[in-house]
Amino acid sequence: MRISSRGKKSGHQSFSSSSTSDPPPFSRGRSRGSRRNPEGRVPPPCRAAADARGRAGHQSAAASNLSGLSLQEAQQILNVSKLSREEIQKNFDHLFKVNDKSVGGSFYLQSKVVRAKERLDEELKIQAQDESEKGQQPKT
Repeated sequence: MRISSRGKKSGHQSFSSSSTSDPPPFSRGRSRGSRRNPEGRVPPPCRAAADARGRAGHQSAAASNLSGLSLQEAQQILNVSKLSREEIQKNFDHLFKVNDKSVGGSFYLQSKVVRAKERLDEELKIQAQDESEKGQQPKT
């Protein structure tokens, strides 16, 4: 930090204290969208929402973390709107061939296509597990 010829530190803006109790312009006060309750505490995470997502939501999130792609990104890369094995495989084959380095394609794009297919295959596997578990549960 330098001190200028006037004896003040340069690079810092000083705020004069006014008679009002206005906070400085960059205060850390409550924002408009604050999630605090009237006592000023942040409410605990909504357990009901987490339960509603169920195990499939957690598995899907884990699959996103492992592959590095979200489900939506994978669907965009392979240009599929619904999870259909046939449509995914058809688009994968086409995009993999088009982006082959030997025909002037991009290895980077080809690897993105592979990762997108892996992510969608993982999602299909999760959905199949959930459906089989629902079929095995006794009806009460």
